[in-house]
Amino acid sequence: LTGDTEISVFTTRQDTVCGATFMVLAPEHPLVLKLSQGTGQEKETAEYVERMALQDRSVRSLESFDKEGVYIGADCINPLTGKKIPIYTANFALMEYGTGAVMSVPAHDQRDFEFARKYGLEIVVVVIPAGEHLDPATMQEAYTGEGVMINSGMFDGIPNTRALDDIARHLEESNLGKKTISFRLRDWGISRQRYWGAPIPMIHCDQCGIVPVPEKDLPVLLPEDVELLPGGKSPLPSLEAFTRTTCPNCGSPARRETDTMDTFVESSWYFERYCSPRYENGIFDPEAIAYWMPVDQYIGGVEHAILHLL
Repeated sequence: LTGDTEISVFTTRQDTVCGATFMVLAPEHPLVLKLSQGTGQEKETAEYVERMALQDRSVRSLESFDKEGVYIGADCINPLTGKKIPIYTANFALMEYGTGAVMSVPAHDQRDFEFARKYGLEIVVVVIPAGEHLDPATMQEAYTGEGVMINSGMFDGIPNTRALDDIARHLEESNLGKKTISFRLRDWGISRQRYWGAPIPMIHCDQCGIVPVPEKDLPVLLPEDVELLPGGKSPLPSLEAFTRTTCPNCGSPARRETDTMDTFVESSWYFERYCSPRYENGIFDPEAIAYWMPVDQYIGGVEHAILHLL
């Protein structure tokens, strides 16, 4: 909290909240410039935000790059310890991850540890290996393993794995937080209501339901003599020559699926066709695939790295 402002964070390590000794906001976070006003840090903060806006975000997401930031002149309160901790904006905090705000626990996160050492920030150990001692002054790296809770008030002495649930429950009961799930990879939407794209080889029958096109009738080809409709709508639903067919199960009149596959589907396997481009008994020759795949290195754009190949 800074005045009446709340900063929301997402963490998978609620067992380390008591070890949060500073807060980091992404340079793009709307609170950065707002909270720096009237602090004497406005100019330095604004200049840093502008510089970060020109930096390649893909570089900022790498673990190996140099972590840097500036104090924005404002502080917040750690809700579990009640201690005032400084707020920084730094290049390793990204708006795309979580809420764009990071509770920084240098004793138990290597990135935070390096940043704290660089800027002389406090390091508080809250998880120690059973029967051992960790001295923040002599630690060479963050401790990220399991252990026993210390410096955590009512949670001292219990295993940190158990404290995960205990602290989450306490935060919910105190109206300070709640459990949630963060998804990084979502299910694909395979179909698009458009003309271009590979037809989805399914047939709708009133008697049998949705029936796959028999393999002998594959591939389903798009009709080429078509005119696009106003507004970019697909012409397929209005083309009886394409939609009208018979059910391969019962022979009743049926209609062909008019949605087409998202091109990401093809992008996920097309390179395997290169292994046997003249193969006519399937999308690729299994023997060729067994010999050539997987490739040692595949280079594409960021879309391939984070969407197609996941």
